[in-house]
Amino acid sequence: MIIKNLKIVLKDRIIENGYLSFANGVIKEIGENKDFPNAIDGHGLIAMPGFIDVHIHGSCGIDFMNAKEEDYVTIADSLYKEGVTTFLATTLTSDHDSLVKVCTTVNNVKDKIPSLGGIHFEGPYISEKHKGAQNAKYIRLPDIKEFDELQKLSGNSVKYITLAVEKEGAMDFVKHVTNAGVVASVGHSDASFVEVKKAIDMGLTNATHTHNAMSGHHHRNPGIVTAAFYFDQLNTEFICDKVHVCPDVLLTSYKVIGPERFMVITDALCVKNSDIEKFQLFGLDCVKKDGAAYLTSGPLAGSILTMDQGLRNMKEITHASLVDLAKITSRNAAKALHLSDRGELAVNKLADFVLLDETLHVQETYKLGKKVFAND
Repeated sequence: MIIKNLKIVLKDRIIENGYLSFANGVIKEIGENKDFPNAIDGHGLIAMPGFIDVHIHGSCGIDFMNAKEEDYVTIADSLYKEGVTTFLATTLTSDHDSLVKVCTTVNNVKDKIPSLGGIHFEGPYISEKHKGAQNAKYIRLPDIKEFDELQKLSGNSVKYITLAVEKEGAMDFVKHVTNAGVVASVGHSDASFVEVKKAIDMGLTNATHTHNAMSGHHHRNPGIVTAAFYFDQLNTEFICDKVHVCPDVLLTSYKVIGPERFMVITDALCVKNSDIEKFQLFGLDCVKKDGAAYLTSGPLAGSILTMDQGLRNMKEITHASLVDLAKITSRNAAKALHLSDRGELAVNKLADFVLLDETLHVQETYKLGKKVFAND
């Protein structure tokens, strides 16, 4: 299949009038200023690599913690509408049996849902001080034996783990999971700058929803935020809804970190793409209001952000180029997950791409060359 008359965002430049040729789920050719009589007309839409969301808890009223196999299809379809072609089903701090259920379900459906990239364990090995909207009842120390059991049950689907690296046994845990090919990310943590540096030496590569639920930037007691700014080894997640992190801080963080390490995530909860206003987050009462989700006791709980809105927010705040916006919504996540087959538009990469209008609203989404969403 060929789509012509596209504005194509490549890794390092933009083709103003180009075409994409793809077959068998893979991009075969990318070129410019060439007419194909039988090609599909892209009407000048912007072609970008499909978005990758490494941190999302649910959608359409469904939470991954209690999702059935058929629910994963519903969520995946809803994410196509926002341009997401790869996502990680993200868990909450919970009991062992609930994690077993998630791992078993993902193992059963992973071959049926091409956009399901695996599992992100957010907890349970986190800090009580920075637990955020996680249930403290289930917080525990890093447990290599538990991880190995869950990874086996998941069919090696666990790809990403958020933990507090200052906890007892955390350094050995980071080294173990990293050696197993899993991303270790510091988050919900009170770690110091020095502890983060030590964890990087053990294999730590990411920071989870930077600024939120972590030790901050302080001139006498530097924490995770300072480390995220400083260490080039850290890919840094940001919830770009302008609620979890104010626009001026997003602007500053982006300037310091740059487009090679900045990662847009949603951290969206089940109430995204639904009319539900009140819900529970694994035993904690929550409410949707003012563009986000909150515990009824007051604190922020999570977002209702879509990836395309995160893209538009970052364009508005930073005036980043389309090339850099593609990096922070796709390429950097692919790099962090060691997914060399996606994250950019290039020959022999997966035909995972999104077509947007000039206002950066999604018009069409393609997964493995198949049109999975059209804004008719």
